[in-house]
Amino acid sequence: MTTTGQKTVRAVERALKILELMNRAPVVKVQYLAEQTDLPAPTVVRLLETLVGAGYVQKLGRQAGYSVTDQVAKLGAGYHGLPQVFDVVRKEAEALTRRTLWPAALATLDVDALVIRFSTIPMSPLAHYGSAINRRMSLLDFAHGRAYLAFCSAEERRHLVALLQQSASSAEEATAIAQRAESVVALTRASGFGERAGSNQPDTHSLALPLRMGSKLVGTLGVTYFARANVDVAALKKQLRATVTACEKGALANARQLDEQPAA
Repeated sequence: MTTTGQKTVRAVERALKILELMNRAPVVKVQYLAEQTDLPAPTVVRLLETLVGAGYVQKLGRQAGYSVTDQVAKLGAGYHGLPQVFDVVRKEAEALTRRTLWPAALATLDVDALVIRFSTIPMSPLAHYGSAINRRMSLLDFAHGRAYLAFCSAEERRHLVALLQQSASSAEEATAIAQRAESVVALTRASGFGERAGSNQPDTHSLALPLRMGSKLVGTLGVTYFARANVDVAALKKQLRATVTACEKGALANARQLDEQPAA
């Protein structure tokens, strides 16, 4: 009896640890959870499938990974921001790719760069890469990074530029980084869209917009297309803008529904 009890407690602790890790990011993969918990991958999969069956976790296709669901909100504090908006964003991003055929991606800030957390590459017939999950994109050179840097608060922008300046080898280089950041922000705000630098991966172009949960900036949503393709960029921008608007409205509606749920 005692041994069985100990196993049961460990199983609960492991499941809670997995939920804790998953609640820090919109999507995670089995290998990441196995590394963070020091558990064998088959054990992680069994725990995940148990959580899927209980409604706390959902599987996002064969390669994308797993994410938490709205059910996690019932466990208490900590379910806010990007995890809450992620399910809405995923559905809207997939709808955007079905309409335009081009791959869309959700990115979030990771210290001093934007990281791809979800991508519709697996469903896009025009995908340029096999996968983009966990890819890092600099704040000054990539569409997602530029969109975030340009539309975050002035206080956060100063903090991010200071982080970028830490890599400078001289005061002159640090000044140049600040001046370039100022130029990127001005161009991006004038355009309304983050756009990747032309010399960076010239075979493709990317567009990105900030994604908000109410007044909180939680990430960016973008779309990538081949540079030589006959693309109506103005129409694509309109589609991306409409998708972001739908994501933000859907996320707020979900948040209101959760707030209105009666306490258990």
